[in-house]
Amino acid sequence: MATAAAGGTLIIWWPAFTLGAYNAVFFDDVLTLWAVATAVLLSGAILRKREALPWGGWLALFLPSLWIVLAIVAPRTKGFPYLHYFEEVLNLVGAPILTWLLSRILLPDYAELPVHERLAAVAVTLIIGVLAFLLGQFNYLFLTCADFNVSGNNPPAHCAQGPPLSRV
Repeated sequence: MATAAAGGTLIIWWPAFTLGAYNAVFFDDVLTLWAVATAVLLSGAILRKREALPWGGWLALFLPSLWIVLAIVAPRTKGFPYLHYFEEVLNLVGAPILTWLLSRILLPDYAELPVHERLAAVAVTLIIGVLAFLLGQFNYLFLTCADFNVSGNNPPAHCAQGPPLSRV
């Protein structure tokens, strides 16, 4: 359970933080989710573990690829101007779902785990996502604009002025 929860939180924490700090999920976060989901999808196909997931699970693993196809065929200027909402939902909903899917595929005794343990991995991912969002919203309490600059990120609109708090 801890491994699945850790995997899910690695995917959700940064998109949730940037949504809190910048009111946006960045494309590289969506591409990270795409890479992990596609790796699990292809691994499951190669290992022939299709029975490990219901058809909806395999469809969920394909959603990040669908986002890329939509981004290519539907230009934002005229085709689908709200594609960024799909990106945000994909990341914030996709990470907990990916946690559940990874658990089903990677843990051989997954079905034998008590329901509360299976749900706990997804719950941990959701909790980390909410906490990361709040840390992004209130970044000015523990980070400065200089911290964002030093890390190579643009400072969000509501960051605190001052020298970097984290020393490199």
